[in-house]
Amino acid sequence: MEVEDRYLVFDGDLVELNQDDYTAMQRIHCYLLNDSLMIASWLSDRRGPVRYKFEVLYPLDQVLPVNIKDRGNTKNAFKVLIFPDTRVFMAPAAKAKQDWLDEIERTKANKVTVDKQKVERAHLHQKERQQSLTFTDEDESLNPFQESQPPSMGPPEWVLELPEDLDQAIAQRNFEEAVSLIDNGRRGVTSSPPLLQKRRQRRVEGGQSWEWQEEGRPCQSREEEVHEQEAEAFLFGRALEGRVRGLVEVLQAELRVTPEKSLQGGPRAARRATTLLVHLNKSSQACELFLGHRGAILKAGLKRLRLEGKTVLYVRQLCSIFFHNLLETGREFNKAFPANRSCTSVAECVSQANRHCQQLAVIGLDVTFALHTLLLRDVEKWIRDGRDKMIEAVKLRGQEDTWKTQKFENKDQLNKFIEDMNDIGIANIQAYIMDELCVGLTNNSIQFSRAFLGYLEDVLRLYWPETEHLINESLTALFSAQLRHCKSSLAEPLFKNEIPTIRRNSAFLLDVILTLGEHRYAETVGRAHPTLPALHSHHGALTGEAIKAPTISKYESNFI
Repeated sequence: MEVEDRYLVFDGDLVELNQDDYTAMQRIHCYLLNDSLMIASWLSDRRGPVRYKFEVLYPLDQVLPVNIKDRGNTKNAFKVLIFPDTRVFMAPAAKAKQDWLDEIERTKANKVTVDKQKVERAHLHQKERQQSLTFTDEDESLNPFQESQPPSMGPPEWVLELPEDLDQAIAQRNFEEAVSLIDNGRRGVTSSPPLLQKRRQRRVEGGQSWEWQEEGRPCQSREEEVHEQEAEAFLFGRALEGRVRGLVEVLQAELRVTPEKSLQGGPRAARRATTLLVHLNKSSQACELFLGHRGAILKAGLKRLRLEGKTVLYVRQLCSIFFHNLLETGREFNKAFPANRSCTSVAECVSQANRHCQQLAVIGLDVTFALHTLLLRDVEKWIRDGRDKMIEAVKLRGQEDTWKTQKFENKDQLNKFIEDMNDIGIANIQAYIMDELCVGLTNNSIQFSRAFLGYLEDVLRLYWPETEHLINESLTALFSAQLRHCKSSLAEPLFKNEIPTIRRNSAFLLDVILTLGEHRYAETVGRAHPTLPALHSHHGALTGEAIKAPTISKYESNFI
């Protein structure tokens, strides 16, 4: 009841039944609140006035009551569907059951109406705040006293109230309103200095000088007041970002899986938190927590599965749970990350399934061939689609490539770049740093290196005897497309002054990226790639040097 505006609608004693055979499991007490359904278990050995123990609280949006017809000894029972589970309860009488069904439906309808009104009020409030930010010359021209009034002192009232409103929205778990408040606050911080500067410039052009006296405060010039307001805007922005970090932590907690936390929220709750994190520019954290949440749902579903009866029936149920979860995860990912679908880790999921199938072979249950048969067509399509999209990206980047080296604004950006390169396996990137803030590589070469090595890691997870030829062919075709771009640029008169840069980047691709790719392939497969080493034959033509990188003929670990 610590949540404001939450109140009790209906409550009563119920008996929870097993959803399979409808046998009694435990005595509970249910509380229907205006925004949720709370279940508490009965304390049989209670001491003192406490009669119930809190068990779980379900958001009312995710609760769906379903009537169950009386049959045999099961009477006055009803289901409550809460993804991904179903709970069955039995009321003490027929009237009590009907009251529960009616009250839940009525309360859900009331909540929809209330939520709609809140959204309308929030939009109206947001519109009023946006109007308060609008400050145009036309508005000022309507004021006949504008040449005899000092500039507005201090930020608008809504700015002063925003931190408190934001804290209240987070405490009430109204995350959408909190994000809207953050957007308004950021726009206010961004627009305030230019408005002040514009106002100051106009006063200067008018040839007037403003000074005023406040109680207990010495006179200030126009310049001093402007600087003070800019300082206030800076402090407000810093306080706002502190609350943004607090909201991000709360949203991450929504997705983080812990032993004591229920997974009853379902995909809608996870999608809500994920979408808001993406809006707050926390896509990587949102992706990691989203996949962890989906993995916990899968584990919970597999945990409920029991090996009873025929093995074929168990494997059928096992596959149904796993692949249904995989399908739902992909759908939810596309909804939560509509602009970042390339982050989908399909290869990792298939690799995990393949690895677990191989483990079953130890007990004589080899289902790997069945998995390959079911997925082969889709896996081949993923490999081809990825290759074709990346080759098209090579062509598009090549059309815009000016062969200018990469420059960074500060040392932190350069260090971040070095760290990113180390993460993908390029350990000697320091050799290409030309000065304190410049790397002798182009953005095109860097983007291709990341894309090629990422694609390599993905297809190696999908390396089966059935996909071997397609993977080998795709890797060679992709790298050859980038080499063709380098070769055509050397022959282009427009880039005659950039030839040293082109040769340097070509040497980087052949000596570092291609060699690294060959070794990663050999480490995973156990033998050298059949066609990638032949690409080193272009070394002389592209770099102007006769040195040729050694061919990989066996597994090696010290590759770079």
